[in-house]
Amino acid sequence: MRVTRAKASDNRPRTAPARLKPLDFPQCQVQRDPKGVDDNVPDFYSLLVGLEKGISPRHVEALKVSLSGEVELDHLVPSEYLPPIEWQQAPSSALDSPQPRQDSGKLNNGAPIPAHKDFYDRAKELLYHSDTAFDSLSGKGAGHTSATPSIRLLHSHKFYQHLLLMAEYWDTSKDAYTKSTSDDDADDDGKELYTGRRYGAPHEMPPEYREDTVCAFAELCIWPFRCNVQTPRSTLTRKLVFRDRYVPIQGVTSAICRSATDRQKARRGVLEGPLMGIHCRNTTTFRREGQANGEGREEIMDLLFEVGAALLVAQKRAREGQQEVRPGKDCFWADGGTRRHLGEMGGGKQDRETNAWAKQLIASVDDAMEGVEMEGGPGGVGGGGGGVHSEEKPNLFSSRKRKQRPGGAQQTYLDAKPPESAWESKVEYRMIGKEPGKGVDCVYLLSALNHHVSLVKVQVRDRYLAAVTRGEELEELQEPGSAGPGPGQGWRGLKVERSRWFDLFVPEERAQAMRGVWGATGWLMRSME
Repeated sequence: MRVTRAKASDNRPRTAPARLKPLDFPQCQVQRDPKGVDDNVPDFYSLLVGLEKGISPRHVEALKVSLSGEVELDHLVPSEYLPPIEWQQAPSSALDSPQPRQDSGKLNNGAPIPAHKDFYDRAKELLYHSDTAFDSLSGKGAGHTSATPSIRLLHSHKFYQHLLLMAEYWDTSKDAYTKSTSDDDADDDGKELYTGRRYGAPHEMPPEYREDTVCAFAELCIWPFRCNVQTPRSTLTRKLVFRDRYVPIQGVTSAICRSATDRQKARRGVLEGPLMGIHCRNTTTFRREGQANGEGREEIMDLLFEVGAALLVAQKRAREGQQEVRPGKDCFWADGGTRRHLGEMGGGKQDRETNAWAKQLIASVDDAMEGVEMEGGPGGVGGGGGGVHSEEKPNLFSSRKRKQRPGGAQQTYLDAKPPESAWESKVEYRMIGKEPGKGVDCVYLLSALNHHVSLVKVQVRDRYLAAVTRGEELEELQEPGSAGPGPGQGWRGLKVERSRWFDLFVPEERAQAMRGVWGATGWLMRSME
């Protein structure tokens, strides 16, 4: 764990960092009429191909997105799974508080449902003042006076460590600016100096600081449910499959998964899910001067990336029981040399010409490689050009010689292999929490911007997901046998609902954000037996 600079004295004057601008958030409000049908909605696939021409609201309309903001937590998560407000108090002082729903007393992984004490122990630490928690990390301040009780960060230690890194760019609570009056250098007279916690501007913060903070916050909330945060190791696993294309989704950080119920798999680190996605963005400005809310290119892109992140989670959940079909399957250029490659085809004038051309190319490359030695040989390090030969002066790095592959360039050509897998090797895809027989999957995202988090709920219909993945036409998707959409069904396109933004530097808002993540995880992990 990297030690932060904020552990040094905050009162030492230094060059002032850039002053913070007012916080900015995307303000896209997209509403679609559930009774109207727009036959002129453009095809999103065509827009995606020409994406370099510019982003516009037409891209959002093509995906048929309906967005609602500032939604209360009890509308995003069934209220019976949300921890009551009284759970922020000690169990002994809240004996009469309502209890969340407990159908069987067990989760769908067989673990007991987390109790009031599990929630309180974590919420209590999140409710500490940030300065008190930061002082506890550095071992100063806390517990040294009778007026300041000592605290121990049992569950939130990792979270506050990463939050302290973010504070070096965002926390203005201790900002103080003064004018330099140094007599040593007249040029510095009148220069603005700074004392406080910040060492840079928000846009200078490395993106991994926010990602690590949000992932640590998620781990804090989901650990009692025997869940973990899974970080993809390959960039290909962070791309959305859209027809025949892989679309990169910016900000897809990690996913919340359930630990494997099989003991042997759990020891190997196998996870099941995903349950929920984690989406972090490093954007701090969403519109240019003079642009109205919802018209900025950055905020439209932010909404598209957020919708793409939700669809990516839905695609992974829908892989349950399926086998991966990797790009290049049954193609001659990606079969590892088991079939005939280009230049080895037979029959026909064109094949003979291609065969001769390929073999001539391979032969010329092999001829060019003849006489080229590696380290310690002629032409290499310590040899050739009249220098000292390896027999006279042994090469100290001779044991690290790079051995040429047998067959030269021809063997390299024959060893062509398909692209890397787009599926995580240690994740067993499961649609955990989806009600059997229903054609809609409720996908949750823990979304992060600035130093805030928000809980996002996206209702993805199975037919809509199939249209995006397999390339069917994105049409108005009505359930078979239904006379029309009922109130609140939202069967047209994607229904996206977002909570308000919770500030991770404000203790009360940290606890509220934990309440939302706790409730969503509890609902997804509920037992359906």
